[in-house]
Amino acid sequence: MVNKNLNQQQLEALCGVLGHTNDGFTKKELSSLLIKSNIVLVDDGSFNNGYVYKTGLNKKEWLYNCLVNEINMSHSMEKVYAFLEIALDPVSFTDDSKREKYRCILEKTNKVLLLVGLTVTPEGKLQEVVAAKTLDEVDRRVNSLQKQLYNRAIHREVQKYCIADYLRKDYYDAVFEAAKGLAERVRDITGLKTDGGKLFDTAFSTNDPYLFFNSMQTDSERSEFIGLKELLASIFHLVRNKAAHTPKINWKIEEAKALDVLTLISFAHKYLDECHKMPNK
Repeated sequence: MVNKNLNQQQLEALCGVLGHTNDGFTKKELSSLLIKSNIVLVDDGSFNNGYVYKTGLNKKEWLYNCLVNEINMSHSMEKVYAFLEIALDPVSFTDDSKREKYRCILEKTNKVLLLVGLTVTPEGKLQEVVAAKTLDEVDRRVNSLQKQLYNRAIHREVQKYCIADYLRKDYYDAVFEAAKGLAERVRDITGLKTDGGKLFDTAFSTNDPYLFFNSMQTDSERSEFIGLKELLASIFHLVRNKAAHTPKINWKIEEAKALDVLTLISFAHKYLDECHKMPNK
């Protein structure tokens, strides 16, 4: 549960993003999202009786009034934050034509929220993070993260497990969770319940494997199959086991090293994309 509050300036900036003339939501979309969040739609001041037409508040000002009215009535940010999660739920942007709009709104929203100590994850969930202190830090943590993950083609499974920790600048947990995700992926493919070395030895047994991604008919194919098992085991020895047995305060990892490790884990996931469960298992 999020316990932080937004002040007037922060709320206005957020409404400026969501109600932006070109890049934000339309008035109709905002109305639908507010209704889904059980937030009252306040009068925008527009008037039209067929003879006289009066322009009301713009989208940003009207949205701000709706949210402030809710806060004043409930003395809580609960519905405002629910509105934010509903608005940025990725399920509403699955169409390819909507993807760029979603990325734009999410990035700009997070630039505002990071200064408060909040972020909306790629899953559309609001989380508390370490607050950014400067605009340069905001740009580095939002733009740089997305750009570096994109440039390195980081696998979606890695992003799923680590992006919230990364935004908190908690690189220890980011690489730890991403490494655990490899074992979970192998368990999902094979149905096995074990962990670590035992899991990989069983899944990639050359005599009785639980999965396959090539026919293992040639020395090269067998070598590649064993190589993937050894890569997974090496990552666990390098990251998972070390993190599991070392106090967090004693295991230092900077951003550049974290990205290198995440890239390695991503490479392993791309191999696992090609793996299938053996038919007889």
